Amino acid sequence: MTGLDVRTDDNDGTIARAAPVRSAAHPRGRTAVVTGAARGIGHATARRLVAEGWRVVLADLGAEVVDAARTLDPSGRYATGVIADVSRPEDAERLAAVVASVYNGADALVANAAVGGPEAALLDTPDAEIRQVLDINFFGVLNCVRALRTQLERGPRPGRIVVLASLFAQVATAGAGAYSASKAAAHSLMRTLAVEMAPHCMVNAVAPGYIMTEMHREEIGNRARRSGHTFDEERSVLAASVPLGRHGTGEDVADAIRYLLDGADYITGHTVNVNGGLYTS
Repeated sequence: MTGLDVRTDDNDGTIARAAPVRSAAHPRGRTAVVTGAARGIGHATARRLVAEGWRVVLADLGAEVVDAARTLDPSGRYATGVIADVSRPEDAERLAAVVASVYNGADALVANAAVGGPEAALLDTPDAEIRQVLDINFFGVLNCVRALRTQLERGPRPGRIVVLASLFAQVATAGAGAYSASKAAAHSLMRTLAVEMAPHCMVNAVAPGYIMTEMHREEIGNRARRSGHTFDEERSVLAASVPLGRHGTGEDVADAIRYLLDGADYITGHTVNVNGGLYTS
């Protein structure tokens, strides 16, 4: 087995960690933690970083993240999968402990883990459902930053944090109120952290628009059912609304994230919009 199989026990909330294949941690270097990394934007980002020689800890809720890490690097040298629910502070702390144990600490965090939330009018959405979205999309970011702060701030150069915001944190959309509010909160958190963590850590955000991920495919399906269109018809309608004329890909977003992680030496507290021109600033 390559990587670490870190599983959450549903009964008591603890994480059981299997012994790593490697007997010693790698020397400290370029190491990134990417949450929500089993698929979509998170996985595209992890794939890009591993291909460029980063060591990456992929975190996600399910066991598929361990397989995703093995796929990126069967040797286990550059990719380790961790099963963790970052909405839980104890899981974020244990994730940080794994990073320290395996790679001697993190240099960067890509806070990508998120859920779409209910598609309903905000005033009609039960509080419990709104809180669930906030727990993951906002507190998941905050928990990871708190857990990894010491690691990110101790290096010879500033640590890097990239928070995944959203077009929908900036543009109001009926029926997506819980998601939009949670991403707006994460966006505001990014700006606060950029000030509070300077000069030891640089914190920025990337705000994707219509990116063809599993989550967006589900959204297109829901839109198609409401409009009476087929999936392909609805996808074409959305693509036509984008000035660049197409949906984005995970790789498009990974490009922006990569720039903010290793470059952009005088940029902090900034949001990079990756939306094909749907929203400009």
